[in-house]
Parts: sequence; structure tokens; C-alpha cells
Amino acid sequence: VLIGRLSLFSTFLPLTVPFYLIIPISISSMLLTFLVSSNISMITGTLISFFISIMFQMDFSVFVFLFLNTCFTTFTVFNAYKRSDLLLSGYFIGCFNVLCILGIGLLSKESSYTWYGYNTLFAFGNGVFSAMVTLALLPYFEFLFKITTNQTLLELANLNHPLLKRLMMDAPGTYQHSLMVANLSEAAAEAIGANNILCRVG
Repeated sequence: VLIGRLSLFSTFLPLTVPFYLIIPISISSMLLTFLVSSNISMITGTLISFFISIMFQMDFSVFVFLFLNTCFTTFTVFNAYKRSDLLLSGYFIGCFNVLCILGIGLLSKESSYTWYGYNTLFAFGNGVFSAMVTLALLPYFEFLFKITTNQTLLELANLNHPLLKRLMMDAPGTYQHSLMVANLSEAAAEAIGANNILCRVG
């Protein structure tokens, strides 16, 4: 919301670019999906979209763009386990933002190619920038709030971990048994819709 407020006073944007295109609302959706839950991410994103649209004199296109951005971001990163998946999500979100801008332009009967060019560039950059910032901030929030995300769990499951290497050398039978139990628990978790990464690492 603070970034939305500051965007009202930005002077570096071309006149054809709406201010709301530089609001990286995807950052909040990504962080909340990873750290809390997708439901909280959707609720918070909807509230943020509503408050920002109030700042823009209840412009409906602002709410639609931000709300759809929140929904798509939440569903995109919901099953993202690796940090590389987060970067890939940024490109998907950027492409979705471009489609939203094209839809808004067509509905408003915009005919300027300059308008479409500038806006699609900023819309795509919004998604990529949001993913990059989220990737940088996520470890700090994990450490600050003592939250273990799927990304951290995958790092713990790395077979090159020093403790697992020591187990393999000192007790190879226990090591193989642990891997078998991990595979079984992962398959069972997938069958019932539980967190398979958490079960495997445990």
C-alpha cells in the first residue's frame, strides 16, 4: 500500500503508463504463500488491491489488474518448491500482466501503439522484478520468523549434506533404510494430499 501511495508522486514514468503498473503487489502474494498460506495470500492481496484502488479514486481497472495479479501469482507459486521455480514464476506473472494490460487497453478502446508498447514493457517487468525481490527477501523472513519453507526443506534433503554423507559412510545400512522410508513417506503424502517434501525430509 505504501508503494502504491508513493507511485502517485512518481515523475519518471511516461505519461502513457498508469502508475499502478509499478506496484509490485506480487511480492506480498509470493511471500505470504510461501511463509503462511495461499488463503491468507488471497485475502491480503484482495484487501491491498481494494485499498490501492481507493487511492486511485476507485478506478476499477486498477482493482481488476491488481486483484487478477494477486490471484494468478498465488496459484502460480502454490506448488513452487525450488527457488528456480520462483524465478520462472516471475516470467509467467509478467506474461499474465501483459495479457491483462492488453485486455484493459482493448476494453478502453485504446488505439495508440505507444500506449501498448510502454505498458506491456512495464507490466512484464513488474512480474520479473517481483520474483527477484521475493527471492532476495525470502531467506530473511524465514530467519526472522523462524519459518521453514519448502525451499529450505529441499536444501535439507540434499544428499550432499555433511550429516547424510557421514551416515552413508558410518552406517550404510541405516542410510539405505532411511532413503527407502523417505520414498515411501513421500509417496504416501502425495496420495493423501499432504506436504510430501516435509514427509520426505522428516
